[in-house]
Amino acid sequence: MSQNAQFAILPQATAAPPAEVLPRPSRAPLGLLLGGAGAVLVLAIVLLAYMANQRSEAGMARLLGEKGSSLIVALEGGLRSGMRSGAGVRLQILLEEIASGPDIIFVALAMPDGTIVAHSDRERLGEIVRFNGAELDETHMAGLAPDSHARWGIMHMEGHRAFVVYRQFAPGLRNLPAGLPLPVIFLGLDVSPFEITRNQNRDYLIMLTGVLVAAGLVCLLALYYAERARQWRQGQRRAEGRVRRLEEEVRRKEKMAAVGNLAAGVAHEIRNPLSSIKGYATYFGQRFPEGSADRAAAGVMVSEVDRLNRVITDLIGLSRPSDIRPRAVKLESVLEHILCLVARDAEKRGVRIVRRFARATPAALADPERMEQVLLNLCLNALDAMPGGGVLTLGLMRQKGRICVLVRDNGTGIAPGVLPHIFDPYFTSKAQGTGLGLATAHKIVEAHGGEISVESREADEGRRGETTFRIWLPQAQKQAAPPSREG
Repeated sequence: MSQNAQFAILPQATAAPPAEVLPRPSRAPLGLLLGGAGAVLVLAIVLLAYMANQRSEAGMARLLGEKGSSLIVALEGGLRSGMRSGAGVRLQILLEEIASGPDIIFVALAMPDGTIVAHSDRERLGEIVRFNGAELDETHMAGLAPDSHARWGIMHMEGHRAFVVYRQFAPGLRNLPAGLPLPVIFLGLDVSPFEITRNQNRDYLIMLTGVLVAAGLVCLLALYYAERARQWRQGQRRAEGRVRRLEEEVRRKEKMAAVGNLAAGVAHEIRNPLSSIKGYATYFGQRFPEGSADRAAAGVMVSEVDRLNRVITDLIGLSRPSDIRPRAVKLESVLEHILCLVARDAEKRGVRIVRRFARATPAALADPERMEQVLLNLCLNALDAMPGGGVLTLGLMRQKGRICVLVRDNGTGIAPGVLPHIFDPYFTSKAQGTGLGLATAHKIVEAHGGEISVESREADEGRRGETTFRIWLPQAQKQAAPPSREG
């Protein structure tokens, strides 16, 4: 059997065995991922809406505060000019005129202890200013200074819920006596425009948040069902692949059964005549002179009879159940014995042998003699694929609870169209091959409860080919002591 027939994947197509197949994605992680993404999206939208609403309210408050501060500055200018004769009359008129402006509720001057000394409503003179139901005192005015910025806020004052702007009066006089009490100017603005704008913004943001959340949920649902559809398609493809592999396996077993029936009938009918032919060919060959053409012809007959006997032996091996006696065995010893058998042939062909054995590889549950038969067949085929020299790599490792044996060469490679038929009985591209070697090897591996696979790349201009053949065998139980290889 040539290189084109040395390695092949299982009749279950060219897919890798379960030990190397990626795990099927689960639905639970997808749901958790989409749920988490949805929660993050909702929180982000709500946070952004809240921040936008806060910025809008802060902007409106700043506008009202600046408006109130401007009016207080104007009032201070009038107070400075009216601090002469008739100031009281002029101050009252000034306060009333300011209070008559749009969106202005009241204007008041109060001493630090809260006593109202001037008010746009004359009836409030002498009363105590009240902030949010509590009387104003000096503790509330702590920190105020003539040169400080105005303060503002929404509060209940003077019987109104208003936007109040207040600042200590700055008389603009030099050398003021220390400790001189200065009045605080209070300006109450109508808060309804602020609240209307705030409520409108809030309603708009709530609506926008609802729309964005709904859109986000729709997108997440679309992604979820798209992923479900993708998983379903993948499942369909996997199911179709399994069906095809089962069909190929059924066809292979049917072919093997036909070969077995043929072998059972042919083996016994042919072997006895072949023994007679070999005996007569040997007898007559000895009667001819050494080196004569007749004696050479007799030798050819004997060698052909031996080849037919090997074919019959392979046929019998396919027809009968595999006599596998698995036990715990260290495959390193089996591989080392194989290397001893092929070392001289590899040296003649210019092939370098590389060992890649993992440390402390557990024992495999296998029949060492039958596995030696399989691995020797693979190594010889690999050498046949490298007539001009190359590298033969033997590997041994543990993968996902099983023992993996690797045989790799960098020879001519295998054509993609040939791979599905490698394990078919009588399929060969060797001139002297029977096409039964790899079929027998597959049967032996299958009898072990193992699997085989192959990856191959054909050689082309400027690049060598590569063929990697893998065998997976079950791992022996830990309590079973691996015996040393005998023989």
